[in-house]
Amino acid sequence: MKKKTRKRARSKETEKEARVKILDDALSIVEKEAIDLKFELSKLKERMRVKEAELEVFREMSNISSSSFKLDQLLDRYMDLVLKIIRAEAGTLYLTDEVKKDLIFNVVKGKVKRKITGMRIGLGEGIAGWVAQNGRPYVATDVKNDPRWLREVGNKIKFDIRDIICVPLQTPKETIGSIEVINKMDGKSFQREDLELLISLATQIAMVIENAHLLLDKEKTLSQLSGLTAISALLSSSLDPKVVRRRTMEASTQLMDCETGSLFLVDEETNELYFEVALGKEGEKVKQIRLKMGKGIAGWVAQHGEPLLISDTTKDSRWFREADKKSKFVTKNMLCVPIKVKDKVIGALEAINKLDSETFTQDDLELLNSLANEVGIAIDNANLYEEKRNTFLETAEALADAIDKRDPYTGGHTKRVTSYSLAMAKYLDLNPSETENLKLTAILHDIGKIGIPDDVLRKKGKLTDSEFDSIKKHPIFGYEIMSHIKSLKGVIPGMRSHHERPDGRGYPDRLKAEKIPLIARTISVADTFDAMTSDRPYRKRLTDAEALKEIRRCAGTQFDPMLVKTFLKAYRKGEISSDQNS
Repeated sequence: MKKKTRKRARSKETEKEARVKILDDALSIVEKEAIDLKFELSKLKERMRVKEAELEVFREMSNISSSSFKLDQLLDRYMDLVLKIIRAEAGTLYLTDEVKKDLIFNVVKGKVKRKITGMRIGLGEGIAGWVAQNGRPYVATDVKNDPRWLREVGNKIKFDIRDIICVPLQTPKETIGSIEVINKMDGKSFQREDLELLISLATQIAMVIENAHLLLDKEKTLSQLSGLTAISALLSSSLDPKVVRRRTMEASTQLMDCETGSLFLVDEETNELYFEVALGKEGEKVKQIRLKMGKGIAGWVAQHGEPLLISDTTKDSRWFREADKKSKFVTKNMLCVPIKVKDKVIGALEAINKLDSETFTQDDLELLNSLANEVGIAIDNANLYEEKRNTFLETAEALADAIDKRDPYTGGHTKRVTSYSLAMAKYLDLNPSETENLKLTAILHDIGKIGIPDDVLRKKGKLTDSEFDSIKKHPIFGYEIMSHIKSLKGVIPGMRSHHERPDGRGYPDRLKAEKIPLIARTISVADTFDAMTSDRPYRKRLTDAEALKEIRRCAGTQFDPMLVKTFLKAYRKGEISSDQNS
């Protein structure tokens, strides 16, 4: 009985132990599953953190379409975001400079920001340089003893750096820089998850930078094309060679976004280039310099008819240093392109010292070439117009001189009246076209005398009333002769009215005051002064003082009072003198 009792007791104990074991095993499984779930939850939270960070980056991408978009400001916000998500103390976003083959500390965050923002290191130098060059991430857990740590940077920043994660900024085509984060917050170490998160963020940021550059390039291209079109219209709007050449330089510096520029033209007689226009404070000094064909960068371009992009003028043997010495200007880099007309080089156009970057690009060179094509056409048109204009002026002067020669007592009269009139024009509010019309009117004002008989025009004694009436017809004759020339429509009224008077007692139309064209009122004063200070068969010339007194006396009757003052002002400044007809 006792044996059975003990046996049953042992059996119950065994069953209890078995149940305990089953419960322990079940608890172990539950605990393991709980740990797994906790681990999965942690991973999910980390993924959520990554996704939230990526979403934040994508939200920032909408700024690219904004008209006030600034890439540097956007990258600055990204780095704030990176440090917040990674929970790092400091960090730097580096961008590569493809021209100089180095790495720029573009955005710096943390206590060392002021010390190193804008610094450069070579590709391959330091941890960031190695990452940018190799396109691979790098983790340094003991920075001070890391062989890739650039100690000169560490000495400069004097910041306790424990560990670093650095990853490349990569687009599908290339590595454009790197992102580096320094020191986990609260003294902790960076984890693998931090590396994965930084890689993910860097991918998104690189994509933003690439899209931003594409957008900026597109906007720049559209802006340049628009600017080129506007400049082409501006150059074509004037046929004055001086205006065209000045506008050329102003347009090129604006379009190329450079510090200054120069326009050279070829002197075919000497086979030299001369500075037609040189902008800047010392431009006039430079304009005194001439270059032999083939000498200097501009000379080389003019001789070979090919453009040049010079990133560093000090390293180019063709650079003509005398221009800088004379002007005290420092030329760092430049573009120079030939100006051609029908495949003939007529000059060279320079853009000097790029403003928004270290040097010019191939795109800049192509743009300046396009501008040079427009400039060539504009200069050729202006030169052709100038040749025709000069031919016309020379013809008009020859006709006027022929008229003067019919009367031996009025030789040189037309030239003097023209000179006096242009001296007055300096103090009148005339635009270039009006000044040009004044000059032509002065040259042609007596052209109608061609219709006056020689016996009247060359009479040595005083004219009879009938003869004077004949002389008074010359403004009408001139009007009738020249009215057939359409291009002289701005000249003809002044020719017809240069003997009218403000008091209405002039001829041929008895116009009064403001009804008389300004050009005619101007020539009237100049014409009368020359007549009074010239010898006539019936009287000796007046002195300047006597003539000026008479002009003052007749202000308001024979002459416009305002133009009398203008004449006297030019006389006092020595710009008018009867010595010219001695």
